[in-house]
Amino acid sequence: MFTVCSKKEPSVPPPPTPDQIRAAHIAEAPDDSAERKNLLNIARGAAVVSRTAEITLDNSALRAIDGDPRSDWLSPADDHAQTFTFSLGARSRIEEIGASTAPPVSAKNIRYESSLDGRSFTPLATQTLNQAWGDQLMPVKPPVEANYIRVSTLDGYHLFIDLRSVVAHGAEVAPPQPRSIGGCWSINTFPAAIVENGGTAYGWLDQRERMWLDGGFDGRVWRFVFIRGPQIGLIAFSMSPDNNHISGLKWFEDADPKKLSDSLFGKRQTCSAPPPQFSVDVLRTFLERHLWVPLYGFRFDDANRLVPAQSAFAVRELARLIHDVAPRPVRIVSRELSGADAKSDLAVSQARLDSLRAELQRQKIDVSRVTFVALGRENYHTAVWSEIMRSMQSGIEMDIPLPR
Repeated sequence: MFTVCSKKEPSVPPPPTPDQIRAAHIAEAPDDSAERKNLLNIARGAAVVSRTAEITLDNSALRAIDGDPRSDWLSPADDHAQTFTFSLGARSRIEEIGASTAPPVSAKNIRYESSLDGRSFTPLATQTLNQAWGDQLMPVKPPVEANYIRVSTLDGYHLFIDLRSVVAHGAEVAPPQPRSIGGCWSINTFPAAIVENGGTAYGWLDQRERMWLDGGFDGRVWRFVFIRGPQIGLIAFSMSPDNNHISGLKWFEDADPKKLSDSLFGKRQTCSAPPPQFSVDVLRTFLERHLWVPLYGFRFDDANRLVPAQSAFAVRELARLIHDVAPRPVRIVSRELSGADAKSDLAVSQARLDSLRAELQRQKIDVSRVTFVALGRENYHTAVWSEIMRSMQSGIEMDIPLPR
């Protein structure tokens, strides 16, 4: 008599929970503390004014100032001599200049120049980079004030060369000048038009299928929600001091490093016709698809009080959204990720939330279905690899809680 033994199949582990996925993703985040000191950081308002070439828009000059220590500009093959002009977010005193790179495709010799007006440049230094990781900096003696930095890669060690970051250390000596994004643009050769309304803005980018934008200015960067057919996502634009050039990072769905798309570069154009009116409700569409939406149109002062004049349009939009999703309850969530520690971030987010709630009550907006939540840096949506991602995940957002 034979006994048949069946081989027991190994049990299938349960799928990871959303919290486990998020925790694993966050654990991948690199240390960007050195990048946060860099004056050439898009989160501080730095922008690309001009560039000669890159291998693709995924490795453009913007990736050398995006604050992400893992991204890079990469040259075309065997074409090392390239030049970029960057604008600073505010007039600054430059005390150190340099770059970080990735061996073995390191750039070798680099020339740096500075300018106040973006037209007349003065030599700062010429540097030979070692094939090594990390920032390689040279002192600028005496320190020089600048609004623009021009960088020229002269040669390299490999068929391709890269720059992880162009680095300028020092201090801002003046506040950022006003930036105005309203008007007509050519962005990556496509026509675009944006209308400003106080601290808020809306518009479109005509990429075969029109992309609709809705957002606002945080004092350094224009932050937008976008809708393009079935696509949703976020865009951060920085601007040059002359308001004639914009540089943009685009993410699908969230400001997640793994959802980052190609770079956006814009030049101001003369408007041939008035911008069309919205045909898509950007904020509500994003909210309905994603169950939360950033509200970038709110502007707060240095004491974290709402600035009513610059936030009036955003307040009306929030009131409309609360009304439109009735009778469902909603949450208004305040986040801040850029402070020194979790306690200070929570205090900032609470102060902003209290100020916004007071303004809604002053305007007699019905908030009976609204729960107000200050989260600081807790339970944010995704990993944070750079300061611009902290900026995109900070501020006021609205969400629709799932039923329990």
